[in-house]
Amino acid sequence: MKRATIKEVAEAAGVSRAAVSKVLRNAYGLSDDMRTRVEAAMAALNYRPQTAARGLRGRTYTLGIVLPDLRNPFFPDILDGVISTLRSTNYEPLIGFRPSAEATERHAIETMLDRKIDGFLMVAPLLEESYLTTVATSVPTVMIGRHDRDCGYDTVNNDDRNGARLAVEHLISLGHRSIAYFGLEPASAAPNNSTALRLVGYRETMMAHGLADGISVFDGSHFLGERNDEEVAHRILKSERRPTAVFCWTDTVAFTLMAEALKLGIRIPEDLSVVGYDNARIAALPQLSLTSIDQSGHLLGSEAMKLLIERIEGRRTDRHIILPPRLDAKGSTGPAPARA
Repeated sequence: MKRATIKEVAEAAGVSRAAVSKVLRNAYGLSDDMRTRVEAAMAALNYRPQTAARGLRGRTYTLGIVLPDLRNPFFPDILDGVISTLRSTNYEPLIGFRPSAEATERHAIETMLDRKIDGFLMVAPLLEESYLTTVATSVPTVMIGRHDRDCGYDTVNNDDRNGARLAVEHLISLGHRSIAYFGLEPASAAPNNSTALRLVGYRETMMAHGLADGISVFDGSHFLGERNDEEVAHRILKSERRPTAVFCWTDTVAFTLMAEALKLGIRIPEDLSVVGYDNARIAALPQLSLTSIDQSGHLLGSEAMKLLIERIEGRRTDRHIILPPRLDAKGSTGPAPARA
């Protein structure tokens, strides 16, 4: 199938090649009539600009989206926000998957750099800040899930400490005093990763309510091939003084804990209350009904894309957006059970 050229589009529209180029770049100064004629010609000829050729002339209008895990049900919410913002632009997302290991992260990033993308959105990368800053010096970059500052890239995050406070205070309001935290071991997370701040918020809230003796932290690992959430969930539920409630750093971990409780005959919420973080859409399923901290995945993705396009258009100063969390109480939390 022969691919139409920019010259053929210009001839069909009765305009210059420069005018077609301006339409492709969404440049200012074009009349509505000229834009309409060019767009009609492109549609009639099924014209698609060649990404490689556009990259040699300047922008490719391609943005790299790097995700850590395709199995996490929260990430489609972020992508929904990304795509909704890009609909009114000429940019297209190129989505890359990088399991949580340094070598695969670098490979995904550098593969996209080779394709001359115009900008990066990375979700919770584990790589050191100095490397990410180096990437951001060559390609405009925005992060979700990293609370770095003075780093040369923008960030969009939920207020993770406050979200943890909402979760723990909800459980305390139900009479729980033995509240565990199911997080991510430090070796599996960047220093400024969301899970680190959620742990801080958990500890602070427990201490503020005089429950320092009830602090109990369990860590899982999310390195490629080393996911041990099931093992950690089993350890929590079989501990000598099993907590009456568990605050999980993600919905995915909470689902694993709930599944393990079902295997062991532990009732939710009668015997154990569970709170997740993300409020992924499947958390509302009646079979799960997971109480969760809503961190507005759609808005995270949308705001990140707005910042990235601003960066591409020339903004040089860093911007850091913090979105407020919201508790969505559902069926997985209830009054603390009486201790024997």
